[in-house]
Amino acid sequence: MLTIENLHKTFHPDLGLGREISAWLKRLSGGIHDSGGVQAVRGVSLETRPGEILGLVGESGSGKSTLGRLLAGLYKPDQGRVLFDGRDLGAMKRKERKSFRKRVQIMFQDPVSSMNPRLTAGSMIEEGLVIHRLGNSTERRHKVDRLLEEVGLPPDTRSRYSHEFSGGQRQRLSLARALALGPEILIADEPVSALDVSIQAQIINLLMDLRQRRGLTLILVSHDLPLVRIMADRLAVMYGGLLMEVVDKDRLWQVPHHPYVLSLMASADRAGLEGGRLLEGEPPDPQNPPPGCPFQPRCPEAVVLCRNENPPLINHSPGFSCACHRR
Repeated sequence: MLTIENLHKTFHPDLGLGREISAWLKRLSGGIHDSGGVQAVRGVSLETRPGEILGLVGESGSGKSTLGRLLAGLYKPDQGRVLFDGRDLGAMKRKERKSFRKRVQIMFQDPVSSMNPRLTAGSMIEEGLVIHRLGNSTERRHKVDRLLEEVGLPPDTRSRYSHEFSGGQRQRLSLARALALGPEILIADEPVSALDVSIQAQIINLLMDLRQRRGLTLILVSHDLPLVRIMADRLAVMYGGLLMEVVDKDRLWQVPHHPYVLSLMASADRAGLEGGRLLEGEPPDPQNPPPGCPFQPRCPEAVVLCRNENPPLINHSPGFSCACHRR
C-alpha cells in the first residue's frame, strides 16, 4: 500500500522570469532572490491500511491537498519518499510508474478544470483505457457504459460534453473516469465541497457503496470534520503542513486530543466540547511559519517549549498518535 516517509514540499515563485532564470538568480545572489516559498508539507510520515477510509482533514492551507497530490504522484517531493508496495515512487521506471497510475487514481474538487471541454463524457472515461491499451474499441465502449451506470449516469450521457452536466453529474463523471482502470486506491480531494447538501449526500453514499463493492482503499481529503468523522475509519489531522494527530475513529471520544483537534471538534459541534475552545486567530503563513509548533500562536495551552520546539508525532497508544508537548 502507500507509505510516506518525511515528505517535504515547498512551492517556489519564479518571479515571472521562468524557473531556470530564477534558479540562476538564486544561486548568484546566495538566496536573496528566494522568498522561501510556500512550505505546503513539512516532514509528514504516514501509511495507509488496505481497505480503509483514511481522512486527511484540516483548514484551508493546511497542506492536505498537496499531500494528496504527492500520494498520487502528481507532485515530486523535495525531500522524503512515497512508497507503493515498498517501491519508491521517485525511483520507479516508466513501466512501473504506468502500473502505479492504474492502481492509484485521484478525483479532484473541481472536476471542470480537470476535464477537456472538447471531449465527450465517453471519450474522457475511455482515454485511460486507450493509453493503457486495455480492450478493443467495442470492449472499451461496453466498459464505459458499465462505469456510467455504476456511478448513476445513464449510458446516453456518453455523448454529452462536460458543460452539459450539473455539478453532481460532473463529480459522478469524474468518479467514473477515476475508476476506469480498476484502481486499488482512490484519492478523493474535497469531492463534495462544491455541491449542494442534497447532492453531497448522494455522492457520499456512492463513494461508500463503491468502496464496499470494489474493496477500495479511499483517501478522503476534506476540511469538513463532521463529514470525515462519519466516513473515515481513521483521521489524520493536518495544520501548517504537519500532522497534528492520527486517530482511529473508534478512539475519537477516548483520547486526550491535540488542542487543534479539540478546537475543530468544538467548532464543528457548535455546542462545544470538554477541553475544546472555538478557534480564534488565523492559520500560519506558509511562507513564514512560526517557530516551534505551528499551532502555538492560536493554542490556549501553549507554553515556552511550544514556541521553541516543534513536537514530534508520537504514538501514545494503539490507534492514537499526537504531536503535542502537553499530551
